[in-house]
Amino acid sequence: MRRGDPVGEDDGRVIVAFWSALDLLRPLVLLYVVYQYVQRLPEVQHPERGWVVLGVLGLWTVLTLIVRRRTRTWLAVELFIGAAAVIASALVDSPQAIADGAPTVPGMWPAATVLSWAVLTGPLGGTAAAAVIAIADIVLIGTPSDLTMHNIVILLLLGALVGYCAELARDGQRASREAAAIKAASMERERLARSVHDGVLQALSYVHRRGLEIGGDAAELGRLAAEQERSLRDLIRTPIAGPALRRGVGGATATASPTGSRIDLPSLLAERAGEAVSVVDTGEPLLMSGPRAREVDAAVGAALDNVARHAGEGARAWILVEKIEEDVMVTVRDNGRGMAPGRLEEAREEGRLGVCSSILGRMEDLGGSAEITTSASGTRVELRAPIRGRDDEGDA
Repeated sequence: MRRGDPVGEDDGRVIVAFWSALDLLRPLVLLYVVYQYVQRLPEVQHPERGWVVLGVLGLWTVLTLIVRRRTRTWLAVELFIGAAAVIASALVDSPQAIADGAPTVPGMWPAATVLSWAVLTGPLGGTAAAAVIAIADIVLIGTPSDLTMHNIVILLLLGALVGYCAELARDGQRASREAAAIKAASMERERLARSVHDGVLQALSYVHRRGLEIGGDAAELGRLAAEQERSLRDLIRTPIAGPALRRGVGGATATASPTGSRIDLPSLLAERAGEAVSVVDTGEPLLMSGPRAREVDAAVGAALDNVARHAGEGARAWILVEKIEEDVMVTVRDNGRGMAPGRLEEAREEGRLGVCSSILGRMEDLGGSAEITTSASGTRVELRAPIRGRDDEGDA
């Protein structure tokens, strides 16, 4: 579409396809009308007048291909030209020829106008435009014949049905756009939830535990921290229930994070090595885009946090980084007491984000997966994701 076309936000590929088809229909129909007129020239009473009418239709057809406007005013002028061309057939053919059912000079050309009104304004607009052409036919012929009524009914049905299809296309576009907005808002909420879990929720949980351990006034502080933790968990797992906008913190529009420079994932994970954590890699660099590497690192951090909280005193963790074909595999293993059977499912039902979102959700967003196995001798978390993704296309 060019500038000046009233293509609304509800117009998608189907509506654009409608307009493109109409742009092709007008010249094709005009060629057929000219051919039909030439075939019956010997029977025409005033052929020169017919050529004038066809010249006006041809000029308008060329003009629509150049200007390509889609406004009501523009189509109203086109509808007037179509109806006037039908009535002008009385100046071209004799009354007897018209009464005998001679085709009008514009022939099928006004049908393109009816279809344009249907696409622009829906079934009511298409039906109204067809009614205008039908009135012009009745004015021309006086007493409509069976053939005339047949053509009028077809034109009315065409305007209504094409208009109905255009409305369905717009409704589908609106639904698709709303679903995409809801999905984007849900993904943004999940990303924020991970950040909250990795920071605020962990701190509140720690305050709660320490408060209960210390007792006294600190126990009351721990109880308040636990209440705030529960409230915050409920807030961040509340589903998106209606039309959503791509909004972020403070109302700013959410945008994709920049790719940034590439990062060596083993070097990034090596920073987590410590007294209770060992990092092992193949010794070869494994470069990933900044956002992808940081997401993997954050998932590993969430796994280590679970080790610290649940594996027990003296538990150690090992991180193994390796490349498998075009994927990176990071294994986090500990020698702790493991988890009770069904504990992961209970955590999901309770809305806890440590495993469900900070680990599984992160890897799914990267196009990868996370597998967690546990036994009495410890827990094993396997994180796998493509090294390259859509977020770093074109990155060197």
